[in-house]
Amino acid sequence: MKKVRIAFLVLWVMFLSGNLLAQTDLNKLMQERGEYYFSLNVQQLSQIQSINEICSVDKIKGNSVICYANQSQYDKLVKQGYQPTLLTPPSLQAEARMWDQRSSYDWSSYLSYGDYVTMMEGFPSNALSDRNCTLVDLGTLSTSNHRRILGVRLNNGSPEGKPRFLYTSTMHGDEVTGMILMLRLIDELCTSTDSRIVNLLNNLDIFIFPCTNPDGTYYGGNNTVTGARRYNGNGVDLNRHFPDFDDGAHPDGASYYQDECQWMMDLAQQYLFTMSANYHGGAEVMNYPWDTYQPVHPDDAWWRYVCLEYANLAKAVNSSYMTDTQSNGITNGYAWYTITGSRQDYMNYYGQCKEVTIECSSTKTPSASQLPNFWNYNHNSMLTFMEEALYGIHGVVTNANTDETLTGVTVTIENHDHHGSSVTTHEVGDYHRPIKAGTYSVTYSKDGYYPQTISITVADHQTVTQNVQLVPIEGIAPNFTASETTITPGSSINFTDASWGNQLVSWQWEFEGGTPSTSNVQNPTGITYNSTGTFDVTLTVTNSDGDMQIITKEDYITVAEAYNMQNGTITTCNALFYDHGGPAGNYNNRESYTMTFMPGSDNAVVQAVFSEFSTENNYDYLYIYDGTSTNAQQVGSYCGTNSPGTVTATNGEGALTFRFTSDNGMVDSGWVASISCIYSEPALSGDVNLDGVISIDDVSVLLSHVLGNISLTGQALLNADVNGDGAISIDDVSTLLFISMNK
Repeated sequence: MKKVRIAFLVLWVMFLSGNLLAQTDLNKLMQERGEYYFSLNVQQLSQIQSINEICSVDKIKGNSVICYANQSQYDKLVKQGYQPTLLTPPSLQAEARMWDQRSSYDWSSYLSYGDYVTMMEGFPSNALSDRNCTLVDLGTLSTSNHRRILGVRLNNGSPEGKPRFLYTSTMHGDEVTGMILMLRLIDELCTSTDSRIVNLLNNLDIFIFPCTNPDGTYYGGNNTVTGARRYNGNGVDLNRHFPDFDDGAHPDGASYYQDECQWMMDLAQQYLFTMSANYHGGAEVMNYPWDTYQPVHPDDAWWRYVCLEYANLAKAVNSSYMTDTQSNGITNGYAWYTITGSRQDYMNYYGQCKEVTIECSSTKTPSASQLPNFWNYNHNSMLTFMEEALYGIHGVVTNANTDETLTGVTVTIENHDHHGSSVTTHEVGDYHRPIKAGTYSVTYSKDGYYPQTISITVADHQTVTQNVQLVPIEGIAPNFTASETTITPGSSINFTDASWGNQLVSWQWEFEGGTPSTSNVQNPTGITYNSTGTFDVTLTVTNSDGDMQIITKEDYITVAEAYNMQNGTITTCNALFYDHGGPAGNYNNRESYTMTFMPGSDNAVVQAVFSEFSTENNYDYLYIYDGTSTNAQQVGSYCGTNSPGTVTATNGEGALTFRFTSDNGMVDSGWVASISCIYSEPALSGDVNLDGVISIDDVSVLLSHVLGNISLTGQALLNADVNGDGAISIDDVSTLLFISMNK
């Protein structure tokens, strides 16, 4: 390691002395650093996604992208034919002036790691006596330098019942402007008597972590931020490393989580922050969710409102600040360029938190003399963003019979919330829901209680307090959930009892179509379904007094064959239809498949119902045709999130044909559809075999469609003229159905 440091310093001195580093020198420097910084030319924007799947895209400049890569990522790029142009890393483009301790600290220089730790540890003792300021030490990294992830928690009085707010910075180690902003904000919160500061401390529970990647920031040594690198000590981009609701638990392919990310996830789950912001550098723009997903966040209108507010307040100080190419200094992350595994997506989806990414300086390591200017630009905006956590809908939920506060109550905005945007009550029954001005139907629900829905009107910058009392359900309320409700033959399902009631002592399950078909354990696992169809599940629960209640969920389990997009023809009336990547994967680049579904019953037509649909907009298309080939009438072409919805064949063969094409750019999650059969008009009229007469054969077929495979026996049933009027009427058919279903 010592030799690496010496080689790195020699090359760095060569650069500062005015020697222009050639590509060979830069290559040697980056080998020593274990991190490459470079540009790549792109022919079309869709290529960016492919590059981002290998390394970390940092910036788009015209027809080129600026990227970071560790050694293995860089080698993979080169092997695939890319020709990177190496660039001087941002932290080596100018020397960062460090505080020399000969004078008091004035926020116009960077801090050594030791001075940073000393400052963080000193905040609690230096805070005013009425401030609750505690050091939060998430842990010591296991890398060789044993650096710590430190933060502070600030509030006045008891933190219980208050919205929790989180500020963090510098998860990319070379983006250091936000680190100084966070330190200065902590100092202000500890020492200022300004009424605005006091109001924040009185009404928020505030957490601030100035540097969440110290191994990256101090990669050049504990005494300098010159030589800082983006990745952490293990060569991982922490903002591509979080679980991703659209791309899986490990979108970057890692087998475990880095400490820096795992500790932040643990913190988020422990405290369920109301709002948060994570400061980055390299641009000047507010980047709001989603990063990984094209459909907008349910609170998109609120996000655009608060982000414009932040940007406009900053531009009021400096009109040329936050004027990047994005509209008015804000951008949706996916629209800017898509990434997977970002922290803001994790916080918004899994953490019940409204988190934004704030790109606060175009230069990642600006001249230290400029640091006070960035404070001036952002100061009012930072305080205003914190104040937004106080607005919206807030309250406490209690038990209507005992006044006991209720934790874990789900607060849902009807016809609005999805993808993790609902919130739950905290340890004293409190909930906090920032939201854009409007009138909303808000539902409060918890197992064992009757749900309650209330209409609430809120304005921007207004706090509405809505306390709620939920009435407990008396006696027994049986309920259950399943790990999956739509599966393929041979798959297994786990069932979880969700019944409410005191002293429940027994559970009796019945699984129609399942193996085993019954169970008496509370939470049965491994119930296997081998045949296609739709099946009921019944649960009987009994308490210690012998009281018994039964719940049956009809057609709860669907078992269907599954087909991925491919070339060929399938005959079926019960199937799941996926893109080529299947239920768990994305489709691929350069796909071209044509697939036809034929009805598996006579006088039936195929119907496709799409429940999910997402392809690269304007590039990857699903075409649907009303017939047995692409020569048939085209129903439509679909891309982006423009779902086909429900499509029903109208041709004589009852077939639907699907054709899918993708380009060589981005890929997406594709689609999920169910394939079924419905009966054509002649069959519905009763003349199944279309011979102009409703015969006993027609009636048999109709009964089979309704009841399954049956055999008609007995003279009364074989004589379709049940009422003896000399004609087979709809009344005769109705009587036959009644008799058959009640045999």
